[in-house]
Amino acid sequence: MKFVALLSGGKDSIYATLLALRHGHELVCCAHLAPRRRRRLSSSQDDDHHDDEDLEEESYMYQTAGSEAVRLQVEECMGLPFYVREIRGKSRNTSLVYEERGHDEVEDLFHLLQTVQKSHPEIEAVSSGAILSTYQRTRIEHVCQRLRLTSLSYLWRMSSQRALLDGILDDGGIEAVLVRVACPPGLLPQKHLNRNLRSLRDDGTLDDLHGRWGMHPAGEGGEYETLVVDCPALFRFGRLKLEEVVVVCDESDEGVGILRIRKCRVEKKMEKQESGNESEKGNGNKSITSHHYSTTALKGVVDHVAQSAKSQLPTSNSTMQSTIPKSIQNRVIRSMHLPNVRIMKGGLCHISALISPIACDNNYSNNNSNDKVDEAEAAVREFLTITQMLQTLLSRLTSSSTSSITPQDIIYVHLYLSEISHFAKINRHYQQYFGTHLPPSRSCVAVGHRALPGGRRVMMDCILQCDSGRYLRTDAIDENSTTDSFLQRAMANHHHPLRKVLHVQSLSTWAPVCIGPYSQANVLRSSLVFLAGMIGLIPETMRLIQSDGDDYAEGANDWELELHQSWRNAASVLDGLDDGGGVAGGKLEDCLGGLVYLSLGALEELFLSSVKGRGNGGGANDNDIPWEELWSRANSISRHAVSCNGGVVMGKVDGLSSSESNSNSNDGIDPTLYDEDGMLYGGYEDEETWREISGSSPSVTTATAPANDASESETPLLMVCLAELPMKAKAEVELICASRRAASCLRVV
Repeated sequence: MKFVALLSGGKDSIYATLLALRHGHELVCCAHLAPRRRRRLSSSQDDDHHDDEDLEEESYMYQTAGSEAVRLQVEECMGLPFYVREIRGKSRNTSLVYEERGHDEVEDLFHLLQTVQKSHPEIEAVSSGAILSTYQRTRIEHVCQRLRLTSLSYLWRMSSQRALLDGILDDGGIEAVLVRVACPPGLLPQKHLNRNLRSLRDDGTLDDLHGRWGMHPAGEGGEYETLVVDCPALFRFGRLKLEEVVVVCDESDEGVGILRIRKCRVEKKMEKQESGNESEKGNGNKSITSHHYSTTALKGVVDHVAQSAKSQLPTSNSTMQSTIPKSIQNRVIRSMHLPNVRIMKGGLCHISALISPIACDNNYSNNNSNDKVDEAEAAVREFLTITQMLQTLLSRLTSSSTSSITPQDIIYVHLYLSEISHFAKINRHYQQYFGTHLPPSRSCVAVGHRALPGGRRVMMDCILQCDSGRYLRTDAIDENSTTDSFLQRAMANHHHPLRKVLHVQSLSTWAPVCIGPYSQANVLRSSLVFLAGMIGLIPETMRLIQSDGDDYAEGANDWELELHQSWRNAASVLDGLDDGGGVAGGKLEDCLGGLVYLSLGALEELFLSSVKGRGNGGGANDNDIPWEELWSRANSISRHAVSCNGGVVMGKVDGLSSSESNSNSNDGIDPTLYDEDGMLYGGYEDEETWREISGSSPSVTTATAPANDASESETPLLMVCLAELPMKAKAEVELICASRRAASCLRVV
């Protein structure tokens, strides 16, 4: 995609731009939001010439230090068009959930990108340097959604704190200086401003501050900001030289200061390097190949197995069609199917088997394109009927309670289709009904033609929590209200948020972006985590993982790689959770139950590999369908993924894992005083309390405690083989988990 880079001048936005290029995107121009100056501050120098130095307006969203040099970075060092706008708004809406509000600084970003679009209508995406700030990421995504742009955020939860810094400096080759510090007593304006970031890393200063004060080595906690003076892959025409600078300290806080750049220039490079776009594209577009076998006989065997497998799956009512008269069949197709509704205490409700009362007639007897279009349109009509039924049910639930129940209260949706090809058309109407702002999580699968009751094409289940939609969108409630609604009770409970939503819409290396109008996860009452269906997508490319000849993939089928990647994606999403109780993250071992979907493509691939292994002679019969091997391999992969958390170290990105805490810490704390999740004293105030609550003695440590055997895992997993999965995937994982805090309570004996 062609994209505009949102630059602050610092290391994060520059490195994010470099990664976007490496992933095959094309950089068109750069944009920057410049600060307004505010009240006069004291200069660190006695010369009256500097008495009028000001500090920029503070911003929750944007880096303001070093703004003076960004134009030179873009126009002279990179040789690209540059767009700038002064920040005129304030941070008026400071909640994590942003809603459009006039005179907010986020609207300045909207107007800036709108101007860029007018000059470059070909732009499709925006890159930014958000790492861990949900506040910043959600606002950029909000603006991108309004302008129909894709958010590229390749630094989002990319790696651990120190590894991220190393990647920026070593992989990116970035040279940067500190232009703002706000980390007393670790970083001081007079001592550290204008210091080279690489030297601070190499001499151990940043590691020492991380160990003593918990400072984020990459400055993600606002401890420091930087200005990039050189990045060989991007700064093709020159590098910045700061010739005249002055340190300006905040009068209200001596530990906060910025480096005012009074004069700088561009030092031209001797040779113009090749276009960064072209060179980086080559790294990003690594070819992904598939293995194709041209043997006609072998293909015939595979086709035979596929047809035999379809006949064994419960995806057809052919038996009914052959034994029941047509007149009775028509009455069955048009029979009324009432959904199942179960209302539980606390306002939780489960509505299942939502299907259209009448299946749309269709002469689906041929395979030409017109019939396919008619079939998809019929599926859309059925879905619209389902939404009308659901709306009626919600209104009836509202009349029987003190709450106003709307589609915004739905936290999870199961969508079952007869064919996955119907998904694109249905998805447009799905988005209109559920919206794109804090939507429910979702799983979508295709069960096969005429597999749903009465030959329907669409069926839907949903789980809702009364008033959870209003809860997410309400800052305060009327304390004088006498209405005893779920919202009133939820807002009064400051310990357990009624609902939280993880909805990341930026392309990143963390986990797959939401393809449609759904969220990665919905967390209910800080206890239950509903994960959207995860398929084997590589997050940064949004392509299904495939064997490419690497040692890692040797001997593995693509469906096995996809299943492993699906579990890894699920683990990454759990790791990115915050349950609202101060306990971040989650692990696959907290899974309460799950579904593992495998498509017929996985079965065909497994059979193909087995036939290839023993030769393709002798034909095949129904007994050759490797059902047992399919279930055995899928179960083995899944159990291993749960035991190793999909290869994801929980808390590592946030600096909470015991391994990182112990390796980088110089405070002398015994590593055995961390629990298995990296929490000092197991999260309690002291060791004595921890030992008393956990029932362990000081001699028993986490280093010597036996690990759980994966074979003893009792996580209930249901494995199902279906006709098709989204994006032609061959595996999908859907989980319901306990939050980390709830899981710790469940383990208490």
